[in-house]
Amino acid sequence: MKPMQYWYSIRTGFRGWALLQFAKLPRWSKRPSTPFGFMLLAVTLVSCQGNNSKQATPTVVPVKLQVLEARAVFESSDFVGTLEAAEKVDLRPETQGRIAEVRVRPGDRVAPGTPILTIQPGQTQPQLDGAQAAVNVAQANKAATIEQLRVAEKGLEVARTELSSAQASRNLSKTNFDRATFLLSQGAIGRFDYDRAKTDLEISSNRVQAAQEKVGQAQASVSQARSVIAQANAGVAQAQAQVAGAQVNAAFKQILAPISGVVGEVFVKPGDVVSTGQTITNIIQNDALDLRLSVPSNRLSQLRKGLKVELIDPATRKRISTGQVNFISPTVDSAAQSVLVKARFPNRNGILRNGQYVEARLIWNQGTGLLIPTNAVLQVSGKSFAYIAETDTSQKETQRVARMRPVTLGDIQEQSYQVINGVKPGESVVVSGILRLRDGVPIQPES
Repeated sequence: MKPMQYWYSIRTGFRGWALLQFAKLPRWSKRPSTPFGFMLLAVTLVSCQGNNSKQATPTVVPVKLQVLEARAVFESSDFVGTLEAAEKVDLRPETQGRIAEVRVRPGDRVAPGTPILTIQPGQTQPQLDGAQAAVNVAQANKAATIEQLRVAEKGLEVARTELSSAQASRNLSKTNFDRATFLLSQGAIGRFDYDRAKTDLEISSNRVQAAQEKVGQAQASVSQARSVIAQANAGVAQAQAQVAGAQVNAAFKQILAPISGVVGEVFVKPGDVVSTGQTITNIIQNDALDLRLSVPSNRLSQLRKGLKVELIDPATRKRISTGQVNFISPTVDSAAQSVLVKARFPNRNGILRNGQYVEARLIWNQGTGLLIPTNAVLQVSGKSFAYIAETDTSQKETQRVARMRPVTLGDIQEQSYQVINGVKPGESVVVSGILRLRDGVPIQPES
């Protein structure tokens, strides 16, 4: 027996019982003026009115229909988290000083090399000038030492030439002395010629010895000059290093943007004294943002780079961005038994922000199936039902009626349920006014 027929049977039985009880009453109690008689008469009239309504044509309910079609469905898991910029730099000065000028405002977009602020030079410029002067002095000393080396090398060359000449002269004197000795022994020359040859040999030998000493002195001068040049080179290098350090300090007085992005909050103002390592502002790149997800370790076999991840706005439940898994931690958190996964989301339109709280849907796999809007589902005693539009030919005129049908639902996908069982593709489901319907009620589809 259908639910509506069962209700009609109960109502008809109650009406018969009421009439029977009214007939058994005494004549005086049947008067409408008596309370009990009035009550039974009212019940009887209501019952009769209900019987008349049974015979009336049910009211046609205007509804909206949606044809069920095969669509893409997916298996997914939901997570929550906070977005973080893929690139974020905290700016800190590398030297101490007083802020002379802040050249940006929070929210400004900057490019690499854009000046952020300047620090009062203080003693940096004089230090740089002094270091540069020391370099000039060291280079002048080096030039003088090089000139001394050239003079010493020239003197060495002259001494070596004189030594060669003295050695040649001594060799000639030695030859003449040997000849004079032989001729003296033969009586060909006198003692005077022999003594003169001997004297020439001694003079030549002394000249060679003097030339050798001069060469030694010249070599010592060259060596000393070269040593002085090495010291001068070291002095120049040291002075140049001091200049480089002073230049670095001078450069540190101007803080430049290392990356492109948007300037965050500026924590200093002109006149403030800052120290090394103090955060003055930060630059955030919102062109791409990362979301950290803690995925249960029992999903490890399904994890892979490139998995699709959707960002869901917690307020509107609408998808606001789509990204992909780009990092999977090689280790498992032993306490939570989860794996750290990062997904990156492009942000070309700038709707996402660093630190934004979002919900994420990690899609494991995709397929095809049926989706039914959530507003078309009626929950009764823990079970799900939907009204399907059918054509009723049992009456004289063919009409569309709503049939209440149990359905088996799966995961929620956007604003719809995945349907596992209960409906077929091509059927039309009622998506409006389901609270005014009951099984078999005529309906009028609206566009």
